[in-house]
Amino acid sequence: MLGIKKIDIYLLRSYIGPLILMLCITTFILLMQFLWKYVDDMVGKGLEWSVILELLFFATMNILQMSLPLSILCASIFVYGTLGESNELIAIKAAGVSLFRMMLPLIIFNVFVAGFAFVYANNILPYSNLRLWSLMYDVRNQRPEMNIKEGVFFTDLDQVRIKIARKNPETNMMYDVMIYDHRNNLGNTNITLADSAQMSIINEGRYLQFLLFSGRRYEDVSEGVDAQYMHEKNPFRTEEFSKQQAVFELESFGFSRTDMDLFRHNSQMQNSAQLLATIDSLQETFTYRNQRSFDYFFTQYFFKSRNTAGGGTKVDIDSIFATFNSAYREQAVNRALNYARSSENYLTTAIDNNQAQDMAINKHRIELHKKFTLALGCFIMFFVGAPFGSIVRKGGLGVPIIFSFFFYMAYYIITMLGTKSVKAAELPAWQGMWIPTAIIFVLGVYFTYMAVHDKVLQSPKYMFSGVIKKFKSVRNFFAKKREE
Repeated sequence: MLGIKKIDIYLLRSYIGPLILMLCITTFILLMQFLWKYVDDMVGKGLEWSVILELLFFATMNILQMSLPLSILCASIFVYGTLGESNELIAIKAAGVSLFRMMLPLIIFNVFVAGFAFVYANNILPYSNLRLWSLMYDVRNQRPEMNIKEGVFFTDLDQVRIKIARKNPETNMMYDVMIYDHRNNLGNTNITLADSAQMSIINEGRYLQFLLFSGRRYEDVSEGVDAQYMHEKNPFRTEEFSKQQAVFELESFGFSRTDMDLFRHNSQMQNSAQLLATIDSLQETFTYRNQRSFDYFFTQYFFKSRNTAGGGTKVDIDSIFATFNSAYREQAVNRALNYARSSENYLTTAIDNNQAQDMAINKHRIELHKKFTLALGCFIMFFVGAPFGSIVRKGGLGVPIIFSFFFYMAYYIITMLGTKSVKAAELPAWQGMWIPTAIIFVLGVYFTYMAVHDKVLQSPKYMFSGVIKKFKSVRNFFAKKREE
């Protein structure tokens, strides 16, 4: 019946359980990291539970791209390490079953997992990113008054600008407060300075209230004053106060959703077909712009042509230049130098512009390659974990988690370095995105070779024993020389 043996069912059962467990654990840990990173954007916004649960759901869908390869790596080390520790691996090999035959059912299973990873990265992930980051945008803009930062002008209130030096989140007190009220549309004609202030939301979130302490208010006098007189004399009034109340109306106090179509052009929110179309469109647009700019600059400023009745004729530039007097020669040389400097500046700017264009296109290339590297990475992680587990022969959750974390962190760091280099247009996209996968592929081939040939990993002490002996002999040699 399809060649399925009992050992295949046994291995699948042994593998699927740890895979699901590790997927839940790693996803939960990464979700906590996500919440820790964005907790300031969500606290105090009065969000409903449905919004929070929706946010966590799509954040979880986004996190799967990191937790799935790590879970495969850890589960494969766990399964084959447990088989090796309990001597089941030796018994199965003694029965004439090779290691590759023991890996075959899980290889087939991981082929389907890699296929799911590609479908997920190509279809599910762009949609979840769209829902997640559009929702995060709405959350950040919900109750914007809670986002007043120290030392930065707060501009989310209509025609009002607020700046504070510092604040105490526990007491909700702000210090060194400046309020610029532009609601009269006359510029900076109404300014309030206060040593401290306490902010609160009143009337069911419709108004933002500041209770100001120990301050001064400046206001230009404009009502009933002739405009010319105001322009020449600049009359104003000022008042000092020990306590004053300032109330500003909030535009909206309910949670509202932004149209998601505004975010669809982001590279993280497109599938492979959309990314290819966007890349082609950007390349065509940039090529047309660069060529038009080049033609316009050089034809208008350097290679000027004049229509003549008899057509163009060849001239000897040197003979014409020789007929000029010294003043005209100096003028011609200076003009030529200016043209040369302008050309140099233009070409320098064009190079920087081309690099910026490559960086814009590379954002889409990165996302396109990620859809394939994720699927292949999930498949290769099994070939790293399974042979490594059979070599170290350590089961349980301790050793697999430690080694999985080590391998995946190395893979993740190399991936981040490659992605950063591609974004900065320092490496082609295919190199920066595929080098990490190539490294783990070589590592998987190496571990598979060692496992198939029943080789063991030596302790670092023995691996570097020869180097240590050489170092000690050199150290002793120089020690004897100093004594002499």
